[in-house]
Amino acid sequence: MNYPLFVESNHTAIYKAYRPRYPKELYHRILEFYFNKVNIDEINKKIPLAVDIACGSGQATIDLSSYCGHVIGIDGSENQLKQASLKDNIEYHCSTAENLTFLPSNSIDLVTVATALHWFDIETFFQQVNRILKPNDGVLCIWAIGMPLLNNSKASEILNNFCQNDLNNCWSDRVNLVINHYEPILDKFPYPTTRIKHIIEHQQEMSIYEFVNLIETWSPCQKYCEIHGKDKLKELLKMFANNLVTCYIESTNDIVDRNFINNQMIVVKWIIHLHLMKKTIVDTH
Repeated sequence: MNYPLFVESNHTAIYKAYRPRYPKELYHRILEFYFNKVNIDEINKKIPLAVDIACGSGQATIDLSSYCGHVIGIDGSENQLKQASLKDNIEYHCSTAENLTFLPSNSIDLVTVATALHWFDIETFFQQVNRILKPNDGVLCIWAIGMPLLNNSKASEILNNFCQNDLNNCWSDRVNLVINHYEPILDKFPYPTTRIKHIIEHQQEMSIYEFVNLIETWSPCQKYCEIHGKDKLKELLKMFANNLVTCYIESTNDIVDRNFINNQMIVVKWIIHLHLMKKTIVDTH
C-alpha cells in the first residue's frame, strides 16, 4: 500500500470509534457463496481460515470471526492494530496488502477487502491472493461502501457542498474508484468466470455529532488537516455540523435546542457493492 493513511494515533482512535460496521446480510452472502448454498439457513458450519486485508481497527474482522474458524487481520498501520478488537480466534499482523509472503501458498479459504482495494497496488495484491488462496474452494471477497446518503434533502446539499467545495483538491484520484464501487477496474479482478455481485442497502441511525466524526475519519479530511492544520479542520467540521443542525431544525415544526438536535438520531444510508469470486485452476492468472 503506497498511501500511508490512517496511521496517526488520534486519527486511528476516532476511526475505531466512528467507522460503521457492515450489515449481517453481507456476511451471509459471503457464506452462501463459499458453501454454494442459496439460503443461509442451510449452512451450519464455518469457513475455516479467513484473511482480512487492510483490516484497520477490525470493523469487518470482528464480524468475520463469528462466521470463520480463525481470522487473520492484516494492516500496514501499527496504530490501527493497537485499536483493533480482540477475540480468541483472531490474530493481527502488521503488513501491507502487497506483502503476504508470511502466509503459505494454497492455505487460505477466504480473503476479504472491506472498502480498501483502491489504496493497493492491485496487480501485486492479486498475485499474492492467487498464491495464498486454496485452489477451487478459495474465495476472494471485495466490497465498496459508497458515499453516505442522508434522509434530508437540504442536509444532502450541505454534504455535497462540503465534499465538492470545502474538501476540493483533497480527494485522491483513487477515492473515485471506491465511490464508483470499483466498476472502472472490474476488468482487472481475477477469476472472471466465477465472479458475482450483490448490491446491499445498509442504513444506520446516528447523531449529527457521530456523523461528523465519521466524516473526519475520511482520507480527504486527513489531507485537509495536512495542508491547513488541525485547528482549521476543526473549524471546518464545526461549521459543517452547524449547517447540518440547521437543516434538521428547519425540517421540524418546533423550535428545538441545537444541542438536542446535535444528539438526535438521523438516518444515514449506504449502498454496498459486494464482489465475490472463487479461485479455480482454469481461471487463475
